Amino acid sequence: MRTICMLLPLATILCFVVGCQGREATAELEAMKARAEIEEQNKELMRQYYIELDDADIGELGEFVARFVSPEFVLHLPGGVDIIGTEALKEYYVGTSEAFPDAVHTVDDVIAEGDKIAFRATTRGIHRGEFMGIRPTGNDVTITFDGFCQIRDGKIVEWWSEWDALGLMTQLGMELTAKGGEE
Repeated sequence: MRTICMLLPLATILCFVVGCQGREATAELEAMKARAEIEEQNKELMRQYYIELDDADIGELGEFVARFVSPEFVLHLPGGVDIIGTEALKEYYVGTSEAFPDAVHTVDDVIAEGDKIAFRATTRGIHRGEFMGIRPTGNDVTITFDGFCQIRDGKIVEWWSEWDALGLMTQLGMELTAKGGEE
């Protein structure tokens, strides 16, 4: 009887500890599931972004931007160029869609972790309007690029982008020459 009286409190403590660990494990599992769901939503947001960008008319770009981008949006482009705000992003897209009106984007890969995504993509189109001071060439172009985005409440807040500018300029007929070098 004495042994049972000694084991009963130990068994009670053991049950309490195991029960608490089970609740903690369940809570941790639920948190992991919620995070995975948000990450999948964020990856789908990026895929849908380019599908709808390809389908948008120039007159619809404001609506498009408002649907996907936060009002405090910042896009960091190569060379230290920042596009700040939804109106600036809309104007950026107006310029690029005038230069490449039939551009089609393909998201090749997208990875999510927490509120950030990383992606690799390709744009194909024909140079039909002025772009960065280069008059229309009619050349087919393929541009590869990648980006990292922070997403909050289902909208892109900040975006860092790198793209193959040299490859694009070459496709537009530009030639690379050494600065100040002998010919």
